[in-house]
Amino acid sequence: MYLSSVSSRLLLHDTSSWDLKISNGCYDGIMRDLTWSDDSKYILQVNSVGLVEILSPTDRDVRSLQHIPLKDTWSASFHRDGHRNIAVGTKSGNVKIWDTKNKTITKTFPTPSHPSCVQILSYNAKNTSLAATMANGETVIYGLVSNIPVLTVKLTCSKSISAMKFHHESRSLIGLATDEGHVILRDITTNKDKAFFENIHASPVSDFAFSLINKDVMLSSGFDKIIQVYDIRLQNIVSTVKTSHTLTSIAVNTDNLVALGSKNADVLVYDLRNLSGPLKILKGHNQQVSKVAFQPARKKMITDISLKEEVETVSVPKIKTPTAGRSSDIFFMNDTPPSHNVNFSTPGTDNKADLSSFLVTVGLVDESNNFDNDLDFNFERNSEKHELRGNTERNMSKVSTPVNNSAGENFVLPSPLFIPNCTQEDNKFLNGNLTNGKSSSDVKKANNNIDSKVVDELKDFISDVADDNRNYFLHIMMALTKQKLYLEKQLNRLNQQVHNLEQNQNSLVEANRMLTLQVEQLKMQQNNVYYK
Repeated sequence: MYLSSVSSRLLLHDTSSWDLKISNGCYDGIMRDLTWSDDSKYILQVNSVGLVEILSPTDRDVRSLQHIPLKDTWSASFHRDGHRNIAVGTKSGNVKIWDTKNKTITKTFPTPSHPSCVQILSYNAKNTSLAATMANGETVIYGLVSNIPVLTVKLTCSKSISAMKFHHESRSLIGLATDEGHVILRDITTNKDKAFFENIHASPVSDFAFSLINKDVMLSSGFDKIIQVYDIRLQNIVSTVKTSHTLTSIAVNTDNLVALGSKNADVLVYDLRNLSGPLKILKGHNQQVSKVAFQPARKKMITDISLKEEVETVSVPKIKTPTAGRSSDIFFMNDTPPSHNVNFSTPGTDNKADLSSFLVTVGLVDESNNFDNDLDFNFERNSEKHELRGNTERNMSKVSTPVNNSAGENFVLPSPLFIPNCTQEDNKFLNGNLTNGKSSSDVKKANNNIDSKVVDELKDFISDVADDNRNYFLHIMMALTKQKLYLEKQLNRLNQQVHNLEQNQNSLVEANRMLTLQVEQLKMQQNNVYYK
């Protein structure tokens, strides 16, 4: 695992030995930001002029994979639980979502009423909200389900936000630090402060971080050379650590290690269990360290393929089968869900966070469910090489079962299984030659030699089919729910209009009664005058 730090150069230290493993060139000016993707594969770097670059660390170097070609970029943030979607903020106050696989913009959020440069971006724990802190001190919360601004956080104590981020577990808790030395924790659901630490630092708060082990522990660093340790639940200060360095950034990992960047180019490493003195002081920078970040820990899955791995592809023969009279196919998948006069977008990886939020909203599943799958970048893609699961999905979707029970007709049904340890005749039999196949004992022997990895790939494919069908159902439910909410809003508006009409009618009746009374009084007065 690496501890990354950046100034005019990027340094990666090994956290087990604290040796400097990688030093990546010089840049023009001090880098603004540096973060790791949640899957620990890639680094998101923002330079001094706001250009966003995606890096991949290797054994001896750091490789540049992609630049985000957007104008006036100033800040960026990885999507939680993956690296495909990146939120990008611009100098003009716009916030967009960049798809690193397709290299396109998938979402553009409406510009707020008072646009300003987007300085900091942060996703919440469940990927249902995105916070964007502007240079004017406002923090706009965008809903990733509705794709509109749902809240604007304004602090009465300050108009200059120095640090902002969502809590890593609580989806509605956001932290804000100011240049006046305040640290605020706010619940965006109620838009009320959960904790307010006033003048906790004597100078601007440079950064803060939440503990990954204890969700109630938070740390902050400041230009006053002090580290503050907080208990969020009790809303008090647990410990105050004085250092000899002006601190610019802070990061915490799962081993209770705390890394601190400083203005004198050093990186301080503390053990959270013993804050009496630094565990290590790392050298290597020539200018102030603007950002420090630990590489996240992550278990490697069988189907998790990085950009540096080579995957042996398996080609399944494409054979046309009759489609006339087809009733149903158990593995048949369309590219888009059926449309019954309901307008909704095609489900994909870009809106799976929306699905998660929608499920929680309607109460179908628990908050802990996560539909955001881990997808790799599509850099340097070779058109002649495809992943095993991609080939299997495409061919399975193109194969249908003919409804033809004629005994004299031979047809070929390709199988997604490929047995590398079997003979060519065995594979030929499994790929559809039903009339000239071997005996059942040979088939059983061939099946026993199937590679376990291929079986796992098939299981994953079947699971993905089920997920896609579930996503289609959820999109239909989402569209129907939106339509229902729209109709309810229209009905409420009509009810309000009817109520207003009733009030106007009552007012007119009362006015008519008063006029009638006045007329009667005038008549009585006239009669009295006549008799006199």
